[in-house]
Amino acid sequence: MKFIIAFLVLWLLFGILEWLYPLRKEQKRFRQGWLTDVAHFFFNHILVNIGTYLVVAFLYIFFRGAISPALPLAVRSQPALLQFAEAFLIAQLSFYAVHRLAHTLPWLWRFHAIHHSSAELDWLASARLHPLEMIVVNIAVGVPLFLLGFTRETFGVYLVFSAILPILNHSNTKFQFPILDRIIATPNFHHWHHSNDIAARDKNFSGFPIIDLLFGTYYFPKDQSPATYGVDEIIPQTYWQQLLYPFQSQHR
Repeated sequence: MKFIIAFLVLWLLFGILEWLYPLRKEQKRFRQGWLTDVAHFFFNHILVNIGTYLVVAFLYIFFRGAISPALPLAVRSQPALLQFAEAFLIAQLSFYAVHRLAHTLPWLWRFHAIHHSSAELDWLASARLHPLEMIVVNIAVGVPLFLLGFTRETFGVYLVFSAILPILNHSNTKFQFPILDRIIATPNFHHWHHSNDIAARDKNFSGFPIIDLLFGTYYFPKDQSPATYGVDEIIPQTYWQQLLYPFQSQHR
């Protein structure tokens, strides 16, 4: 029930924002693929939570002996703000690495291509992700934080951030964020990651643009927006077909 309420609140909030400040005014509210993304929003939540819990529990049992008990104690003894900064940096570096690999390794791209198949972006497009990819990302980001012993509060703050940011930066909104654009992945910045323009491909992987700057994958043309979104591959449009797609395709 809470998840349904969350969906309705987001739909209402971003429906208003995307109506008042649209990046693409011609885009319809119920765009192509909208119902498919609704299915991703609801079903993936269940599948990913179960899958992530089982895998993380196994990895924790497997690796906990390799971590000195003194390390988590040292991490937790730090000031809260320092823990937050460290956790965000570690998580975003991990996310950058696995995200970039998803664009580089053909077998990972077959899963990630589903996310990039949206020809139109809005807040709900952030939900279009294969559940197996989401589990891999959750493990890559969450396990290091878990093993290092960051506090529950630190985890909570990062989880809120990682839930809100994708919804915001996929939204069909146009705001001017001269400073914020350089700090976090705003819609202005992240939409280029979904661009089908040759120059923009395989760019802007991180939630923090500075990480893309450091690794040479930053792309942010001034006063421009992408002409088109999507991928060259033909991706099926229904939820269940998209779940099966990575196991049926041989490309990239």
